[in-house]
Amino acid sequence: MSIAQEDLIITHPNNKIFIAIFSMLLGIVFVDFYGVIVKFLGNKYPSPQLAFFRNFFALLPIIFLLLVTKSFPDLFTKISRKFIFLCFLRGISFVLMQIFYYIAIINMNFATATTLTFSSPIFIVILSMIILREKIGFFRWFAIFIGFVGVLIIMNPTNEVFSLFSILPLLAALFWAISNIVLKFIPENISSVKINFYSINFSYLGSIVILFSTSEFSGVENSLDWLLLILVGILGGFASILFSYAYRVISPSTLAPFEYLGIPSSFILGWIFFYEAPIEQLFPGVIGIVIAGFIIIWRENKLSIKSKDPKKPL
Repeated sequence: MSIAQEDLIITHPNNKIFIAIFSMLLGIVFVDFYGVIVKFLGNKYPSPQLAFFRNFFALLPIIFLLLVTKSFPDLFTKISRKFIFLCFLRGISFVLMQIFYYIAIINMNFATATTLTFSSPIFIVILSMIILREKIGFFRWFAIFIGFVGVLIIMNPTNEVFSLFSILPLLAALFWAISNIVLKFIPENISSVKINFYSINFSYLGSIVILFSTSEFSGVENSLDWLLLILVGILGGFASILFSYAYRVISPSTLAPFEYLGIPSSFILGWIFFYEAPIEQLFPGVIGIVIAGFIIIWRENKLSIKSKDPKKPL
């Protein structure tokens, strides 16, 4: 099977939608669980080192899929400078997102840090206006405002216990948004596995540079830690493939609502593993972020279905 044929495995429209939604949900579970592991390991190892191992072992799922599909020859064909540059941007965005997210979940409540990362749709809209020159109308500006209010409620900057760590999940969301914007410039006939192979390699190289520039490295203490570090990479690698596949098979407006299931799952995992229950702190802000996200999703769907006047901002 050619690597360029991966999106043709499921041909029936209903099956494609089901597989894409399932891929999204499974990717969310993988990300939440590897976030739990990162929080556990964060007391022993610095975030740049965790990002290094995450990206190194994330290559294992990629190599596995390449072997299964016998697609190694296609990996090095039809490679343009533009494609390499876009994968470079995506890879560097990934590693910066990882480090900001890791520092945040290590130093904050797990659910709080994870919830703030769901502000990424707001950044996607803003970046679409700046980079893609999309016109932003009333509804999406209103969504940005509501989402921003939700973020402020969660961060609670007027509280005396406010921490600057609260800014880090927002930076993680920003770089996740950048990686999604970059994906829009990559031709659709290039497979998700191929994109992630090059992107993760650049993430790996970027994590090496950051690791050596910070001079932060601790020897892995035991075999259990090695196992957990490998698991972080495998879960993260599969999650990247699942997200890329899902968003390239059906429209983001169809999938995005399911991404918000990561919020209740982070609450549950935070309660189970870290005895956290910040529901009162998070609840109003979560509502604001989710409402903002759904307004953006709804408007994007309207844009994709019908656009009577392309000059009119939507």
